[in-house]
Amino acid sequence: MFSTTTKLDSSCHKQPRPTALLSVANNIMPLSWHMPVSKSPLCYAICVRDENKSYDLLHINEQFALNFLDFSYIEAFEKSGSEHGGDKFKSTGLTPKKAQTINATLIEEAYMIYECRVIDILNYGDHDVFISEVTMIHNKDVKDVKPILFTGEGYYETTSQNPQRVPRREDG
Repeated sequence: MFSTTTKLDSSCHKQPRPTALLSVANNIMPLSWHMPVSKSPLCYAICVRDENKSYDLLHINEQFALNFLDFSYIEAFEKSGSEHGGDKFKSTGLTPKKAQTINATLIEEAYMIYECRVIDILNYGDHDVFISEVTMIHNKDVKDVKPILFTGEGYYETTSQNPQRVPRREDG
């Protein structure tokens, strides 16, 4: 049975969302509000709340990276979001890596990284939507990745130990 509400706050949307570490300049923060918006050119959108340090850095630098980490890094991941200021690479133990097409610090432990340049900024309430063009993608050839999923209200989960891959049907 569904429960329904007209109180539309953060407790309403509990769907699992793939979560990445956003890096802007040398700052990192967890981010679950992101999505692709175009295949050609490859464009990606992120939403960042105006109270975050990364929000101001995005407006200044207009470039960022999304670093996707395995669930085995959840402690460092969570620590990067609970600390404000300071050297988050040092405090989390994550390894900084130089980007190739942007001025942002990447995370060596990530299994996939998008380097992005902002091409448009839209404001919707307490978040800005940063539309970007993806300038480079880094992929590691890894097996059995357990992505970090944010389920809302401060909880993270991952996929099962025995994931099943189902091929997409061809359009007929």
